[in-house]
Amino acid sequence: MQTKNLLVSRQKLRQEWNRDILNLLTPRKPNKSVSTFQNPGRDSYIPSENSVYEIYVRKTVVSEKFPQAIVDIINFDLGSVVEDETGFTIDGVKYLRKDMPSVSLDRCNEIRAENNEIVFERGKYYKFQDREGKYHVLDCRGNSVSQPYSEQTMKRQNEESFQMGKFWGCIGCEGVYGSKYYSDEEQRKILKEAGIQEGFFSVQVGDKRQELFLSNGAAGAVVPKRRYDGTYNMFMNTNILDDYAVGSVFVIGGKEYILDEHKKLDIPYGADIYDIKFPMREK
Repeated sequence: MQTKNLLVSRQKLRQEWNRDILNLLTPRKPNKSVSTFQNPGRDSYIPSENSVYEIYVRKTVVSEKFPQAIVDIINFDLGSVVEDETGFTIDGVKYLRKDMPSVSLDRCNEIRAENNEIVFERGKYYKFQDREGKYHVLDCRGNSVSQPYSEQTMKRQNEESFQMGKFWGCIGCEGVYGSKYYSDEEQRKILKEAGIQEGFFSVQVGDKRQELFLSNGAAGAVVPKRRYDGTYNMFMNTNILDDYAVGSVFVIGGKEYILDEHKKLDIPYGADIYDIKFPMREK
């Protein structure tokens, strides 16, 4: 009797074991109502094989016109523009590259000084004439002056615009023009045509501003004011002129100055101390 009961128990155990293995090997259909994510704030929907997706695509409209206002966006707010080989898309409207006009000269400011100061404002256009008298367009983006992007992307780049933008950008942001493209004489001509008078002046590009000195001397046409101040202090407060005899005549900016008994010159602040002719040394 005991043997028979033992056999029945073993048989039941074997059946349960087989059923467990069968459950493990049989794939189950996923239950989409149960979240597999622990984060309750995250979308936990798991699509089934029969789910249907609808993709909404905003249709792009091609504009028949290319207004100057759109050119402005391309030049000053390029981050809001989607650009490809054929054109520019703004707010779902595409403007074809082949239709893009040049920046109208009528919308450009003259590069003109007021109170011996030139200011390039962000988001504005400027025009200038090259050596042959042809007009070109520049714009002010950030703290730089350059040919507008709309002109560059249409392959209308030119050396004159690049160099003129570089000139104003260098002296307005750095206070020094390091290129040899414009000679000292040409730099003086550019500045004087813009209304800059000899002496102290300033140039501002965006929020960068430099105080400068327009000189006719050998130190260059454009001298940073800080450098001028150092040179002026050298003449007025050091013994740099001790090797010259009392009464020696120095010509500074076309005017004569006589060395006094203290070996000093009475030079007014703002005189062109780089345009100087020295007398013979005493020693």
